[in-house]
Amino acid sequence: MDYLPVLLGLVTAVCWGSADYLSRRQSELVGHYRTVLYSHLTTLIFLVAIVAGVSPSITIVPFPLLLLAGVGALNFLAFIYLYRAFHRGVVSVVAPVAYTYPAVTTVLSVLILGSTLTFTRGAGISAVILGVILLSTRISELKGSAGGGSRVRMTSGLGSAVAASVLFGTVYVGVGYATPFTGYALPPIVLRAVAVGVGLLVLPALGASIRPSRAALSVTVFAMGAFESVGFLSFNYGVFLGPDSLPVVAALSGMGGAVAAFYGILFLKERPERNQLVGLALSGAGVFILLHLGG
Repeated sequence: MDYLPVLLGLVTAVCWGSADYLSRRQSELVGHYRTVLYSHLTTLIFLVAIVAGVSPSITIVPFPLLLLAGVGALNFLAFIYLYRAFHRGVVSVVAPVAYTYPAVTTVLSVLILGSTLTFTRGAGISAVILGVILLSTRISELKGSAGGGSRVRMTSGLGSAVAASVLFGTVYVGVGYATPFTGYALPPIVLRAVAVGVGLLVLPALGASIRPSRAALSVTVFAMGAFESVGFLSFNYGVFLGPDSLPVVAALSGMGGAVAAFYGILFLKERPERNQLVGLALSGAGVFILLHLGG
């Protein structure tokens, strides 16, 4: 198998995992609605700047463009659910659920796009997804939440995480369909532009302020935008390589959950738990299979 989709998926994971880690603190400061809107706005700015510098080939095809506009609205909704899940829920409960979106993408890409999935490649993808789930789960946090008698707290955000997983999985199939027609650079720009437009129209109706402020346009938001833009371009370039690359890139992008967990270990001095070490080993094995055995 070509190394490039695997490497691009790993770059996406590092970028998206970094943005997800930063989003939790930002959501606590200004709320998840404003975090989604302004992170999308800064991502759009970075994307336009990068694409203008790279000058890739872009083709305007009506139906794929309309499809991208539709999944752009879904993508915005997916981020609302994701950040709400992180903001309200127990991370070790909601993160493993949210990061199952590669499984949704894989199934739909096989059914809709005709992607081929050999047994070996499927085993590698499955190992990565299971590893990410284990890496995103901290048993001590689960026991602490359960021990406090907070059953509502344990399930808070779970529905949002499920919705985020299904929506993200669907969005990336739409991107996988449109990218071969439009080129790899246009889909992320369309998705972010639509998201900003939807946010400006919808968020006031939801009672969320969209007024700019120093906190809403913080250094953290711009860092999130930079990570998101590079990650999305990496993801899309991997998809551009062919429909069979989509399940691989999507699965490895899900390792963003592992990246976010690693930041917790590094900066918050969290000790890796046994299940996280098992998850790390499984994810590593999955990457090895995809790199060397998943042809």
